[in-house]
Amino acid sequence: MKKGLLSLLAVALTVVGCQNYDDQFDELSDQITALSATVQGLSTVADQITALQNTVNGLELTLGADIATIKTAVDALSTALDDVATAADLATISSTLSNVQADVKELLAANAVINQNITINNVATLEYVESLISTDADDPNVIVNGEITVSVDDADFNAEHLPRIAAVTNKFATSLKTVTISNTYSPTGEILSFDALAFVDNDLIITGATDLVDGDATNDVLRTVTGDLTVASIKGDIDLSLLTSADDITLPTGAGVTALKMGSVTAASLSSAGEAKGHLNLVSATIVDGGKSKVSSIVAAYATDIDITTAATLTVNAIRAATIDIEGTSLTGDLSITASGTTIVHVDKVTSVGGSITTSDLAELHLGKLSSTNTMTSGAKVMDLSSLASQGAVNSTGQAAIRGASIVLTKITNFNAPKLDVTGVVSVVAATDITIHDFSVGGTGAFGTTVYSLAAKNLTVNGLAATNSMTFTKTASVFPKLVDLNVTGDAATSSPYITTQTNAVSVTSDVLTTLTTGGTIDMVSLHGAAKLTALTTSGYTRDFQLFGASIITSADINHDHIEGSDAARFEIVNASKITTVAPSALDEVGTVTLIGLPKMTSLNLSSMKTLPILGTYTMTISSTGLTGSYGIASEATTTTQAYNEKIYSNDLLTLKPLMDLSAASAVVTYAFAGDIISAVATRTFDADGVPGALSTAGSANSTATLVTLMHLNSPFLNSASLLATHTAPRTFLDSQFSAVNAE
Repeated sequence: MKKGLLSLLAVALTVVGCQNYDDQFDELSDQITALSATVQGLSTVADQITALQNTVNGLELTLGADIATIKTAVDALSTALDDVATAADLATISSTLSNVQADVKELLAANAVINQNITINNVATLEYVESLISTDADDPNVIVNGEITVSVDDADFNAEHLPRIAAVTNKFATSLKTVTISNTYSPTGEILSFDALAFVDNDLIITGATDLVDGDATNDVLRTVTGDLTVASIKGDIDLSLLTSADDITLPTGAGVTALKMGSVTAASLSSAGEAKGHLNLVSATIVDGGKSKVSSIVAAYATDIDITTAATLTVNAIRAATIDIEGTSLTGDLSITASGTTIVHVDKVTSVGGSITTSDLAELHLGKLSSTNTMTSGAKVMDLSSLASQGAVNSTGQAAIRGASIVLTKITNFNAPKLDVTGVVSVVAATDITIHDFSVGGTGAFGTTVYSLAAKNLTVNGLAATNSMTFTKTASVFPKLVDLNVTGDAATSSPYITTQTNAVSVTSDVLTTLTTGGTIDMVSLHGAAKLTALTTSGYTRDFQLFGASIITSADINHDHIEGSDAARFEIVNASKITTVAPSALDEVGTVTLIGLPKMTSLNLSSMKTLPILGTYTMTISSTGLTGSYGIASEATTTTQAYNEKIYSNDLLTLKPLMDLSAASAVVTYAFAGDIISAVATRTFDADGVPGALSTAGSANSTATLVTLMHLNSPFLNSASLLATHTAPRTFLDSQFSAVNAE
């Protein structure tokens, strides 16, 4: 070689062609000349380089060091292409074409090129080919710049001819045109050998037994077929695992093939004869490895191990398969798998399926990169859906509002789809654990009927959008076993938050034992909570409601109000065993309702430090276990001054700073309803205003509710009374908190 790097690159481009070389050079020259006028053809050149690299790999075993040099140059060209910025850069390549033909002729001359078609189909043609090709051990292998046809049968050959045929065929190293091989010789079951054939620059057709297509990948060197590869009448295993590329590959159909090993071969399609392109019918194969060739359907009832690369659609029927591994990144059509309840299927790289996914019962179905799907129906017990984010839209009515396609998984026990925004039916009837990201069905379905499970015990929603809501009432068919609910809400990104932050969690259930909320949720409402034993809130919530929690004894209430929304609401009703209510962060609160909490002996609302901007609110505290004492107003005498009533309650004292602010405000008012303190003992003041001992039970002034002592029918009304009254208002006002003292 004497023309330098660019000359070598041009040689490489020329070696791969299937046409007359002069024509090929002219065509390439025209292409590069056209490219020299514009750099818009760079993508085309890049594609040619990729194809060229595959071809050079095929020639490497034939041409040795010479092609290795070209291979290095091609790699350099791939790198240099990134630096082409002008037409002048491409013109530099064009200027080297005058030297290319000399380089190619020199390369081919050194490698025994046969510039004609080769045919061996009888003794006469065998003798002619023997006159063209030297077959001694030290004679060079040949490149055939023509078609090769080898047809061996009983009628034209006998046993003495077979070694002579092998001596010739073992010298074929490269064919630049179609190769057709037929072996129907039957007396000894002779296998035709092509020990040196590494590269076929066109179609390769093989019928009958050869060492190119058998169960042994070590007895041949075939690496590249640039055209189609067709194999027929082969019985036993097929091992082409060292082949790197072909166009369309067609294999025998029926019961003949017992195993298929395609390794890393990349083909446009892999098919069985007589079937549609991409369909494999391997009824007897126990192992199917389709390499990287595209398969659209496969029937392999006896295969225990299947590895294939999917085409646009894929149907797999392999009832005995232990494992099925499917390569590929996307399907525009359907994915259908029929296997057994012990089959493990990996579809680890597919990111989207444009059609439906349908499988029979499976042990495992791994779809770890799948981000979207239309209808999905599967009987897999274990599934990897860690990237699934959306259900494809189905529009059968033409209406603008479209619900997502259904996901029906009949056997899955842990439906873990932490990125999934549920927009249609998700039926996971056997799942005990469910994790999703969000729920939104345009108001057309309650959560418990859209996300459907009869076995679910644990439910997590980790990103409920600011305007989405989940609502359900437990029934025999709606989460009848759900005991743990964990919901995190997303915050709205723009105000006014009273209209942009409207997400809600609304549940009625007498079996739920644990409720955990976090993030930002406008409303959290749990009704009928007869079995609730653990409650934890955090983040931000405007409206919190807990009703009918008959056995819970304590709660971790750590949420705050939603700044920029309406004043917070806080309600706990009929929690008969809860002992303490003490929100740790809740502020800017309006309405508070605490009713039917007979065991609540401690109330701490000291987190409520900030008034809402404006409004009139009611705090209702009634039927609790709170206790306190009431200092009866003492009228003035000739020797003592009058003393007004006093209320002694550490619980109410936690609200006093907020009530003092309210009393001083002209735009915010609080009133209290209920009995306020359910058990109040009375005290009387001595001459110095010091309250005496608590009243004793059974006396005329024994324990009563605060509202009874203060209002209607109060026996303690006198001229010194400021709180007690027989007239309206009969509520306890923020201004009256001036009478609240520590116990």
